[in-house]
Amino acid sequence: MLGKIKYKAKQLLGLKTRESLLKILPKNAVCAELGVFRGDFSQHILRITKPKEAHFIDVWWVEFGENYPDWGAYTNYGKLKTRDAYNESKAKIDKYKANSIIHVGSDLDYLSSFKDHHFDWVYIDSSHYYDHTVKELAILNRKMKPGGIISGHDWYDEENHVHGGVKKAIVEFCTAEKWEVFYKDEFSQWAIKKTV
Repeated sequence: MLGKIKYKAKQLLGLKTRESLLKILPKNAVCAELGVFRGDFSQHILRITKPKEAHFIDVWWVEFGENYPDWGAYTNYGKLKTRDAYNESKAKIDKYKANSIIHVGSDLDYLSSFKDHHFDWVYIDSSHYYDHTVKELAILNRKMKPGGIISGHDWYDEENHVHGGVKKAIVEFCTAEKWEVFYKDEFSQWAIKKTV
């Protein structure tokens, strides 16, 4: 409860919150969130960006089975059921009555199924690992509209951080494909866009 009070106080004072990133993303756009979990960030996406078309993609039970692994309190020490997380997400997303589609399964498979130049922006918060992020970025390079933005979570400068591979994948991608990092914040979020 104290965390919620502090969060509301930050909002009222106009201080930066994790949702501040969403204010720089195009409104009334075609977008996707990769890695939904319980839909907490999804509801902010819908409330702030008011997308024309939104795709919410996560593996839920397809990868993890009945329960999530023990990731500490985040998954109630392995007691959180994947279908409960999905149902929470669905309730939060459905509340906005937007043109939203929830996809259960591999984001790599779903992303590949979209026509090229489909998305205005995409938010990545999926596996948090180097190899997977490399594959996501390679697919998104074709799926983004001109001027599109790829953004996400888990940028850590420490190479030995458990999610340190995310930054490595982004930097390599930007160098090879002529994208640039134009946004980073204290919530380990980032955003990139094509330079040419």
